[in-house]
Amino acid sequence: MAYIEPCCCDRQLPRLLREQGMAFFQTSGDVTVKHLMKSVGCMVENGSTMWLMIRSVDVALMRLIRHWFDRGWIARLKILTREDCGDMVKDEMAAVMQKHTEQTVVEYGQDDKMTGGLLAFDDGARAVVIQGDMLTEVAPGMKLYAGCFGKSDGEKVKGMMDAVGALMKARAEVIKKAAAEPQPAEKEVKKERGKRTTKKK
Repeated sequence: MAYIEPCCCDRQLPRLLREQGMAFFQTSGDVTVKHLMKSVGCMVENGSTMWLMIRSVDVALMRLIRHWFDRGWIARLKILTREDCGDMVKDEMAAVMQKHTEQTVVEYGQDDKMTGGLLAFDDGARAVVIQGDMLTEVAPGMKLYAGCFGKSDGEKVKGMMDAVGALMKARAEVIKKAAAEPQPAEKEVKKERGKRTTKKK
């Protein structure tokens, strides 16, 4: 079983998956979902669909995903969390959705009984899938993962994706937000200005 470190993840993990198609690897809990995104996201074409099944997300991760949208590396996001992160997803993805009001680009679901984690990128022809703990920060301890790279409709890829696909379909909420609604940051700025004005009086 391969051992992956953060410093080598970018080179070692894509090579492992390309050579073996399906592989198992372990980390010491220091490879986060950001490392995994950077490592395997480039294995498919730009404009892919990103799947993320994770316990919870934070602002830093959502802003990284938004950056990937801005660069055109991903075109759609399907995200499922164990904890309720709906408001954060809506707020951080608002700018993305305002640019794509004619189509659904973000789907979010929440299931408090969800176990495990998954990260996948699918461009319609090829897909890369990683199953295991999706960490937003370092969590020391051995972590085991399974990875797969191949045709989007291949048996190995479908075998890893079918369960999360069914769960996502059952729990998904299509997130929509009015384009005219102020961004969360804009709301805070206006609120802060109002407080300062009140104090001066």
